[in-house]
Amino acid sequence: MCHRRRPDYNGNCYLGIDLGEQYFSAVVLDAKMQVKFSARVNYDTDLPEYNTQRGIIQGSSIDEFFANPVMWVKALDILLNCLSTQGADLHSIAAIGGSAQQHGSVFWSDLGFRRLCGINPILRLHEQLTDTCFELNPTPVGADNSATRECFQMQKDVGGQNEMKSITGSKAYPSFVGPQIRKVFETCTEHYERTVRISLVTSFLSSLLIGSMGSIEFTDACGTSLLDLHSKTWSEKCLNACAPNLAQRLMKPIASNRLQGRIADYYVKRWNFRPDCMILSSITNTASAVVGLRFNKETDVVLSLGPIDKLIMHVENHPKQEEGHLLCDPINPNESFSLICFRNGSRVRDAICEQVAQGSWSTFSEMLKKTPMGNYGNVGLYFPVKETDPPASGTLRWDGKMDPMSHEAIHGCDEFERPEIEARAVIEGQMMHHRAMMKDMDFRFDENTRIIVLGDGSQNESLLQVIADVFNTPVYTHCGVEPALLGGAYRARYAFYEYREANCSCRRCRMASGRNPKLQFEDFFRNMPGALKLMAEPTAGCDVIYDRLTVRCMNMCQLLAASTSIHESHIVME
Repeated sequence: MCHRRRPDYNGNCYLGIDLGEQYFSAVVLDAKMQVKFSARVNYDTDLPEYNTQRGIIQGSSIDEFFANPVMWVKALDILLNCLSTQGADLHSIAAIGGSAQQHGSVFWSDLGFRRLCGINPILRLHEQLTDTCFELNPTPVGADNSATRECFQMQKDVGGQNEMKSITGSKAYPSFVGPQIRKVFETCTEHYERTVRISLVTSFLSSLLIGSMGSIEFTDACGTSLLDLHSKTWSEKCLNACAPNLAQRLMKPIASNRLQGRIADYYVKRWNFRPDCMILSSITNTASAVVGLRFNKETDVVLSLGPIDKLIMHVENHPKQEEGHLLCDPINPNESFSLICFRNGSRVRDAICEQVAQGSWSTFSEMLKKTPMGNYGNVGLYFPVKETDPPASGTLRWDGKMDPMSHEAIHGCDEFERPEIEARAVIEGQMMHHRAMMKDMDFRFDENTRIIVLGDGSQNESLLQVIADVFNTPVYTHCGVEPALLGGAYRARYAFYEYREANCSCRRCRMASGRNPKLQFEDFFRNMPGALKLMAEPTAGCDVIYDRLTVRCMNMCQLLAASTSIHESHIVME
């Protein structure tokens, strides 16, 4: 215990780490929150033996997607080696804040559980946590949308969709972990029965870092159809509707600011981490990006463009939370924000780019510039994978003359007249669909609203201009390190302050704490410079054009959703 000198924390560093959909990434920040080192592992190129495309493997049907958890284990080993090779002093890292992709699950075997708790520093991680450590390999990830039947069954068993929403904050979605677990139980019963623990990808990352089974954090638990959003505990009603003896396979959910423990001895001996390095609860990379952006709930909307597009916003009291779902705020767990996921994101954009521009995004961008706002009245919807909101699948194109009430409207046009019309149609159609979902959730735009675009295409000026025009709102992007990584490092820095600095027992710190109350997270980082850049402002008259076309777009969505519903009703009856 120090009584004379205050400990020197200036040499500390903080690690943000993200087990993402396509990459496993890390950033090391120093005590002044400046970037010292960063590294990234691309699953497709750095681990080609796993045969992934955009980090995942497609199953036997169009809506099944998987990943191998051993790939993630191996990527972590490569990532730490990259940092060490760059010269990073891993012993200086005082705390680690992790994040990971949402809606994935990992089914641990008894062998895997035992090996996790006794990792040998002589061997590499993936030499110990092998395929036999997991009952399902590959395992479902967030892109999987194959548990439609299980959603209906779970909601029926809890008392209906409204009851599910009142308990968990949203209806059940096919990508959610709860329906996926039920599907595993029903189709792979023997594997489920041998499973000793089920991790979400976030808690899987925590588990790897502490060398024990990590708890599931609130924000990720919100996307399972299993968490009681009000009590922040597993809902017995939902667990029973999912699979037998499920509670014993899930760790107790905990808040995002809770510590999972200290880093496993494996990393101390193999990578020279300090033994008291704190491991904070890993959260979803969506929530971590909100932290990294220092999200202003009064004005900001985050649009993350990726294989799954995501909209993140604050809606006061959530009066019309029909679609999307609520997530616990990663900074203030008693608050929440709204998240809408769109399954047909960058894969659709890439496919149309390949079709009309031979895969050249510079050519595609020029096509956007050559076509006017509103695309001459041509609107296209491209849902090769069943969309979540509304639940629709298929492709539908309407030209400017199409009568929504005509028989031809059901089938639309086979193709548009020119490639550049197709290029603008896919972008405008996606963004009008996104905008309509926000309106359905009663989000109110005003003169202070701004959209922060992240991910794929966030530096494409032509694409960003379309977004600004469709939403009639200024568009910003984030410069520098990925917000999800910054969010992890910021959370790690604050955890060290909260658990160590604010509780230091030396005389100087006791006197300082008596004069100054403990800072909240927002105040702790208040003076940090921002990293947002204005990229596009709405064009005059865009509201007149897109107000009308968005209504037309939603009429098309309703037609696709109706035909999808008829098809699925036959599936449920079989």
